[in-house]
Amino acid sequence: MRNVTIAVLLALVLACTAGCASKQENPSASSQQTVTTEESSSDASVDEDFGGLDDYDDYTAEDLAAQDDPLEGWNRFWFHVNDWFLEYLVKPLHKGYAFIVPEPIRNGISNFAHNVAFPVRMLNSLLQGEFAQAGVEFDRSLVNFMVSFGFADVASQSKPLYPYHPETENFDYTLGVWGVPDGPYFIIPFLGPSTVRGAVGETGDAFMKPQYYALDWEVSTASSVFLAFNGADALYKSYDQITESALEP
Repeated sequence: MRNVTIAVLLALVLACTAGCASKQENPSASSQQTVTTEESSSDASVDEDFGGLDDYDDYTAEDLAAQDDPLEGWNRFWFHVNDWFLEYLVKPLHKGYAFIVPEPIRNGISNFAHNVAFPVRMLNSLLQGEFAQAGVEFDRSLVNFMVSFGFADVASQSKPLYPYHPETENFDYTLGVWGVPDGPYFIIPFLGPSTVRGAVGETGDAFMKPQYYALDWEVSTASSVFLAFNGADALYKSYDQITESALEP
């Protein structure tokens, strides 16, 4: 009888133990199910996020128009002409010229070319409504001519009281201030890449140069070509750096 009682008690203990174990296993199973559900929801949110990146592949009509090149035939033809003209004519001639003419003299000529064109920059500043910058341009050029006849940039050694941005003092930038759009990409013969507005701007700047009114047409054209040729090394050095690493120059 005693043995039977002990066996019954052991059976009850085992039953209670199994019941507790099953109760403890259920929460873990539910927690695993919760984690799985959270992971699936997070994966769905990630998929949605990556799916949202497809919006960046959508181009507007303005973007497609900006990428279009309606003058591609003209641009490719004149690119090859300009490339040959620069690499096989201007570059070797200028290297011979630089061998004969010392760098200080060439720098002086470049300074003179910059100073003598101050009416172009000053007039464009006035057309843009930048009256203070026009005054700075006039003062700088006056100092350079008084001190060195324009062959040195003495005024650049002192900081102007008003911000000075000579890169904006051209008719192309003036047209932009007036609201004229750039227009399509356009390569100017013998001058290089620009836009349709830039080509019009180059023409406007040419008519603002004082030598075209002070000298005969032949002399003024020859002087402009020479002044541009004198500083051609700055052009072809930067051009070579760009085209050497370009897959499609």
